[in-house]
Amino acid sequence: MNEFYKLILLFALGYVLSFSQCTSSGSADSTKRSAEVVEAKPQEGFAEDTVLIHKYHKLASEYLFQDAEKSMFYSKHVLRLSQKHQWGKGKLLAYNLLSTYYLLDGSYDVLRELSNETLTLSTQLNLPMFTAHGKRFMGESYSEYRQWDSSRINYEHAVQIFTRLKADSSLALSIENLGNCYREKNMYERAVQLYEQSYKMFDKMNSDWGRATVLQSIGYMHVRTANYAEAEKYFLQSITLFRKIQNRYGELNCLNDLSNTYYYQKKYDQSIEAGLRALAYSKIYHSTQQTNWALVTLSRSYKAKGMYDVALDYSQAVNYVRRMIHDETIKRQYTMYQLMHDNKLMDSEIQQKIISEQQTVQRFLIGFSCLVILFAIFLWFNNKKLRRKNAEIQAALIEGQTIERKRVAAELHDHLGGTLASLNWYLYGIDKKVLSAEEQKIYESVHQMVGAAYKEVRSLSHNLMPAELEEHGLIMALHRLISKLNENKNIAFAFNQKGMNNRLNNKIEFELYSIVLELTNNIIKHSGATEASVDLTEHVKTIMLVVSDNGTGMIDPDRQGVGLRNIKSRVESLHGKIQIHSEAQNGIRVEIEIPKVIIK
Repeated sequence: MNEFYKLILLFALGYVLSFSQCTSSGSADSTKRSAEVVEAKPQEGFAEDTVLIHKYHKLASEYLFQDAEKSMFYSKHVLRLSQKHQWGKGKLLAYNLLSTYYLLDGSYDVLRELSNETLTLSTQLNLPMFTAHGKRFMGESYSEYRQWDSSRINYEHAVQIFTRLKADSSLALSIENLGNCYREKNMYERAVQLYEQSYKMFDKMNSDWGRATVLQSIGYMHVRTANYAEAEKYFLQSITLFRKIQNRYGELNCLNDLSNTYYYQKKYDQSIEAGLRALAYSKIYHSTQQTNWALVTLSRSYKAKGMYDVALDYSQAVNYVRRMIHDETIKRQYTMYQLMHDNKLMDSEIQQKIISEQQTVQRFLIGFSCLVILFAIFLWFNNKKLRRKNAEIQAALIEGQTIERKRVAAELHDHLGGTLASLNWYLYGIDKKVLSAEEQKIYESVHQMVGAAYKEVRSLSHNLMPAELEEHGLIMALHRLISKLNENKNIAFAFNQKGMNNRLNNKIEFELYSIVLELTNNIIKHSGATEASVDLTEHVKTIMLVVSDNGTGMIDPDRQGVGLRNIKSRVESLHGKIQIHSEAQNGIRVEIEIPKVIIK
């Protein structure tokens, strides 16, 4: 039991060490884990806030091409509520809206940051649709900085994902963006092919917005090639479609392009008219970038007409708006970075909470595991003690059986055998001549019966504990037994062995000998056989005993006598297996397999 208490002390020490290790490793990994995005369990009110997120997302989408300020207002609400619950998909919805806004507004630095956040989060959450949008926005960002190859690669990735997802509208838009990329590289033939492909897809979907965007892109391509008349035609078609679907930003953007085209054609009045309409729309849409473009074109057009005072006013307005653009750009960047910083800070806090909860669970599991192990060790010690006790009892039982068998054998041989021998001697002392013929017959019968009884007693005393079994082992004892059985000429017994070069455990030898003795006695008494065999084979881990005869077999296999039940009990005590095969006129075959080492 002292060993048991020592083990308890060791496991208690191990638990303390593992506890401290768990705490230190947890704190060491916290910095690493904070870099990962965790889709945390939503806080209370998640269901209500989810409804609001979808509502604000819908409003932001509706205002996206009507009023930039309102769209930004609702987009930020989508992001903040999603951050509150660490809802990854909600964040991606907000990132998609904000990316579109900053793309329209020309804030490409912020757009690149948002695109990176989108790609990281969508990859971790396995949302390929948002990954494709992130790639597309990243392509737009690279285009602005004239990094055409990076832009093209991102567009092509987006096209591949949208194709796989069968997102036709987004796919057509990405193909148009890819066309713009080739246009900026002056690869106009390839750009035209992509524009035509995109237009056909939008036309198939009956999307006026899609058709309008492609027509505007084609018009701008003609401006780059100085084909202003063609550019004017495409811009007018695009404006008509944008006006039809009441897309304020699309019409505003296209009016600025048209105003610029009129200026290059020296149609200054028409340029001023389009510029004034664009300026009015830009103020409603709240886009300083579009306002600046309208003012620049108006200033140039008035200057070209010789109206220098008006041109100067617009030029001063341009300078003011440019300062406004700079200030608003910095303000938007600060706001966006603040939102993203808050998002990462909230992620870090939630991750720390999750790590803390995991450490608590880990400590509990370690403690519980130690208790289970200690309990298992306690049971193992008890079981070991019981097995040792059982082994001692079993050894004592075998020793007692051996002693008792020796005593019974000695009693039979010395007392009953001696009495029968004396009786037989006295019978020899009777003079048969004085007996009548009838009495002589009785005398002979009695004399034969006493002789037979004496032989039976000697055989029985020998079989109970043969000297060969104790001194020379099982093989010698079985050879002697088979030799004695063959003295009876009615049945020819054969004994075959394979292996068995070393002696077995005392219990195994004793039980196997008893089993063979019981089975051979059954064959002599009940089988009606003329031949029988005892086969003993040693395998690597088991001993195989097969006893068979060519007799009549068992009349009813289900009815088993005391002898067969005793045999089965002996086999079970050796943890072995027994199979009995019996067929009429083919005799009986008993197969017994036991392990060479008895499990205690």
